[in-house]
Parts: sequence; C-alpha cells; structure tokens
Amino acid sequence: PDIFVLDEPSSNLDAYSIADFRKLLKILKSQGKTIIIAEHRLYYLYDLADRIIYLSDGEIQGDYTLPEFQLIPAAEKAKMGLRPLGLGEFADIEPASLHSGQGIWKLNHFHFAYKKQPETLSLENIELPAGNVTAVIGHNGAGKTTLSRCLCGLEKRCKGILEKEGTSYSSKQRLKLCYMVMQDVNHQLFCETVEDEIRLGMNEAEEAKVPQVLKELDLSELTERHPMSLSGGQKQRVAIASALLADKSVLIFDEPTSGLDYRHMKQTADLFLHLKKYGKTTFIITHDPELIAMCCTHILHIEEGEVAEYYPMTAAHREQFLKQFSFQ
Repeated sequence: PDIFVLDEPSSNLDAYSIADFRKLLKILKSQGKTIIIAEHRLYYLYDLADRIIYLSDGEIQGDYTLPEFQLIPAAEKAKMGLRPLGLGEFADIEPASLHSGQGIWKLNHFHFAYKKQPETLSLENIELPAGNVTAVIGHNGAGKTTLSRCLCGLEKRCKGILEKEGTSYSSKQRLKLCYMVMQDVNHQLFCETVEDEIRLGMNEAEEAKVPQVLKELDLSELTERHPMSLSGGQKQRVAIASALLADKSVLIFDEPTSGLDYRHMKQTADLFLHLKKYGKTTFIITHDPELIAMCCTHILHIEEGEVAEYYPMTAAHREQFLKQFSFQ
C-alpha cells in the first residue's frame, strides 16, 4: 500500500522494539510511503514526523511542521494533553521520594515453568522496600508478567514464598493480599456499570474514598456507563479504581498507561505516588519511560527470567535510564 495508518503502534512495545519500529518507519518513508500515526508517545518520532496535527473534541486545533512543534514550550504541550517530544524534559522533575519505615518484602525461591516448557522464572532472593513504587522492566518475553502472576498467586505451580516481617504468604494467601490490573483489562470487567465495577471487590471501609478516586481518575461522569462501552484508556482507569478501592497491600499493574494521553498518564502517576502515603506497595510492569520518570522509586530489571539490575531511582539513575530512550 501507498498509505499506512497506524493506531497507537508503540503502546505495548519495549524500548528495543521501538528502536526497530523506528527503522521500519524510516524504510517506508525512504520509499515515499505516506504514514499516518495516531499516537500519544511522541519521543520516538522526534526526527521522523514531518507534520503534527493536533486533534481535540473531534476537530483540528493545530497543524504544525516539526520545527514549529518543537518550539512549543513543554508546559504548553502539557496543557494540550500532549506527552513530551523529548524525554529530556523529565530531567528536571524531582525524583519520587522513597517511603521508608514500611518494612521489607522478601521474594524467596520464585521459580516457574509452563507445562512441558523450560523454566521461565528463576528468582532466588529479592528484597524490596514496602510502601514504594517499583517499575518492572525488560524485553517483551523477559518474564515480567509471569513474575506478576506468580506474585499474585495466580500460578499455582510457582512455589515461591512472599515474606514480610517474619510472616510468609503462600500462593493461596497472596490471592487475598495482592491485586493485579491486567494488561488486557477486558478480562476483568464484569459489571453492568462503572460504579458497580469499582465496588465489586471493595472493602466497605473504603466507601468514603469512592468519590475521590472517581474524580482523580476522571471517571465521575462515567459511573452509569457500561464498562465495555468505554475507550481503552477509560477501561484501564476503571480497573485501576477497582484496585485502589479493594484495599490490598500489594498492587500490581501490567502496562497501566498504554493508550493514555499525557493528562491521564500524569493522573495515573500521581495516583501511584498517592498510594505511598497509605503504605501501599506498587509494582508497575511497563515500557513507559515517562511514567517511570514521574513516579517510580525503584527499577527491577528482569531478563530471561532473572534479575539483571535492581536500583533506586535517584536523579543520577533516572538520567542514565532516560538516555537509553533518547532518539534526539
């Protein structure tokens, strides 16, 4: 075809796949193909896009050449609901503060293999500070989602033990301790209305938080809508609201910002930071460097089912982390 129309093509790609995807776009462009991309992530298009059309409420609100768009201040782009064109704009953000005094979660002997398959997860002993936000990163297929399912107790063949302050939690006990928001949220939306959905697993003690969570996640006007009638980003926010109101100790999110614009990505990041105040331990499986820069306190890098790196997200570490995503 002469024209390619791509809808959120980077939403579930890791950093290496995005780099490969850029090469493909360059090849198509060199062949004179017309490429139209509907996208929230802009950093990988830094030197590829020739024209940027800004849509709002179904109408064209701006039409820019790349140099014109680059001159728009970061604060103005944020008001427009647009993510940065370069990740360097995150360098000046104050790193998320570490939440101390909440104890240590210990992951002991987390090993897992799918039936008749070689071992896909091999984690002996990991210590993670409770009450913080840890980004779990790595290639697609590295074992990140497998780790999250084992951590939640969804994989019965995983015999690993989660421990905190001398108390051990088996896979069955972790089902009550943890809450996971899946990458494909369609698998966990069951009710007739958004309000019923977010209350489904809610602890009655959380009743007073319902209006606040709905407001923070921009769901207040959608309470009577059927969850399956919502957009992908709206569905994700409904699932996140359900997780928050379930009052679990450990919350795990699998790609929570795929398909989210800047405003809703920032709302989600702020919400994760808010969880720290309540001592919640949050794990975010993500390929979204912008989300990580905004709210994560630690990085857990998984490759081939093993820990490749683990470090706190200090200013120096964040700068080094963001460099690997720069195409400027």
